[in-house]
Amino acid sequence: MESTLRSCRRCLLPATVPGLTIAESGLCDICLVTPPEAELAQQRAEIRHELERIVATHRDVEPYACVVAFSGGKDSSYTLKLLVERFQLRCIAVTIDNGFLSKGTAENCKAVCGSLGVDHLMFTPNQQFVRKMYGISAVQEDMHAPAAIQRASSICNSCISLINTHILQKALELGAPLVAGGYLGGQLPRDAATMSIRPGQQARPRAALIKRFVRAFGDAARPYFSLGRSDADADREITVINPMLGFAVLEDEILHDIAQLGWKRPRDTGLTSTNCRLNDLGVYIHHRRHGFHAYAFEIADQLRHGLISREDATRKLNTLPEQTDIQWLADKIGVSTDVL
Repeated sequence: MESTLRSCRRCLLPATVPGLTIAESGLCDICLVTPPEAELAQQRAEIRHELERIVATHRDVEPYACVVAFSGGKDSSYTLKLLVERFQLRCIAVTIDNGFLSKGTAENCKAVCGSLGVDHLMFTPNQQFVRKMYGISAVQEDMHAPAAIQRASSICNSCISLINTHILQKALELGAPLVAGGYLGGQLPRDAATMSIRPGQQARPRAALIKRFVRAFGDAARPYFSLGRSDADADREITVINPMLGFAVLEDEILHDIAQLGWKRPRDTGLTSTNCRLNDLGVYIHHRRHGFHAYAFEIADQLRHGLISREDATRKLNTLPEQTDIQWLADKIGVSTDVL
């Protein structure tokens, strides 16, 4: 029992995280290899320099240089602001309406894109399929790599896969050389700040992914996870950028800056999200199943880099939805909280 209660004395990651080791010093193996702040600052500077180089190559591409995965939440809103104002990219923001976006999120999407002068597309996948996907993801996880549970709930991992595929589909359709996400440190490895991919050369891993999702969710999953590439796309290179990994920004700074764009915190997205009402169910299931908060890696990374206080980190890790709060969400996707 003692090992399940232990946590890293620096970043608060609990010993229940699969594969995590906490040394006798009380530090986890991630903290033990984390460089000093000066070196981290240098790494962020190198990421920003690489982003500038990539952007300079593609800045004048028309009609759009970058397709942005835009949830309408605080992090993707700040990311869109960075791309438009700092990097001066011609962007199109794409939002996936999964049926659980709040009214406030839709208003934030409109306000932020309007303030930044960015075109915005809202894609609504078939709601019967999406709810089936969420319901199956809530009770089984074998369609995802085991390491995926470290950084997100199974529900969110399925949703992220759908979103990432759609963003690539849209980039191929529009001829955009860049796609961007609003991921923070802890949500992705640091080396994921920039990644070049050639969709036409990834037929085998993509086919394996499609097969896995079709097996889990049925044949209706195929168009949502297939790139549907043509011969003309075989050698296309698309660069994925996650600019937030190159910046150390406090949450209060993010909230202040996007408020200037008309963004307002929604009141109906639960305890853990600023855009999606379903997120609390994923957090609830993840904690019950694995014994740690689905946002633990993100919170630990922020604490490790001085972007959040220990008090706030502890509060967030201990802020968990109650069964009564997420029952209606479970009902929506056809699962029983008694078996989660």
